[in-house]
Amino acid sequence: MALRLRKIRYAPLGALAFMMVLAACSDEQPIGGKSWSNSKQAIPVVLQPVTLLPLQENVQSVGTARALRSVSVYPETSGMVTALTIEADGKVATGEVLLRLDSRDEQLAVELAQVKLKDAERLVQRYKTINTLDTNIAESQIDEARATLETARIALAQAEIDLARRSITAPFSGHVGITEIDVGDRIDTSSIITTLDDRSQLLINFSVPEIYVRQVTPGTPVDVRLWDGAQQQLAGEVIAVDSRIDQSSRAFVARAAIDNSDDRFRPGMAFEIALNVSRGSFLSVPDVAVQWGADGAYIWIDNEGEADRREARLIKRLPGVLLLEGNFVEGDRVVTEGVQAVRQGAQLRALNADSLDGNIREELGSVEGAR
Repeated sequence: MALRLRKIRYAPLGALAFMMVLAACSDEQPIGGKSWSNSKQAIPVVLQPVTLLPLQENVQSVGTARALRSVSVYPETSGMVTALTIEADGKVATGEVLLRLDSRDEQLAVELAQVKLKDAERLVQRYKTINTLDTNIAESQIDEARATLETARIALAQAEIDLARRSITAPFSGHVGITEIDVGDRIDTSSIITTLDDRSQLLINFSVPEIYVRQVTPGTPVDVRLWDGAQQQLAGEVIAVDSRIDQSSRAFVARAAIDNSDDRFRPGMAFEIALNVSRGSFLSVPDVAVQWGADGAYIWIDNEGEADRREARLIKRLPGVLLLEGNFVEGDRVVTEGVQAVRQGAQLRALNADSLDGNIREELGSVEGAR
């Protein structure tokens, strides 16, 4: 009986202790010197404004240089080589003779055409003189003489063209390459004589991702460097852009030009091309402000003191910030600290980020964990 009374005596004390524990759990928890007790209390957070940030990107590619003008020189007719003036890597001027073929037959053809032309001219002149003194020459006969004259002129012009083709000349100023032809060789129209390059400028074709098709246009400046990086960086500019996107590489070809008036570089060299392009300005927020859910990225916006969830689309990751698109504008305040405790429609209490010491930040993090 004594034991039973003792149990009854201590039972209220246990209940009292349990109630004290409950009361302690419901007490307000201090956060940064202030307290909150339930979900209706404002959640302490740090806010920062959404800003506009220009997106500048560096595009790098590799291309092979070609001369401003470059041709392989072939003869227009066949024959035996009688003269050769090509010196490897030598500079030649426009119209300078590179090679001559045997032209004796063509020279004779020109002389014969000249004789026939003079004879036709004399005949027409004779008919005109006779008709001036006495109209004895029929008009049809005079017309026939005139036709013979025009035919003789055409024949002479053709003979002169054939003779000119026996000399191969430079179509423009430039440097000639090595030739494998010697005097005495017999060549035809398929025989390559030499190459000719105008190296005053070099043209470099390079690939650019299709996303930059509106940013890379004629006049866009580029930085050019030899592939091995040994040479000093050069300035150039885009002079042409291809009209199509390659379906396999999803890129287009741009052509840059660099000055080579000092003749330091040669066609066929590999160059590294770099250019800065702007994709415009985008809304930016600190990377810690962006949360990820089942539907993608989102941020919390302070909407007149209440938390408002806004979906966001990631544009670009930059050091410390993310560029986004979404239903928010420059100047909106986004939650950057205390974000884990935020819920839709929750009241927000903005804290000054500069005044938060380490202890308060630690307590702020513990609230996020408790939530």
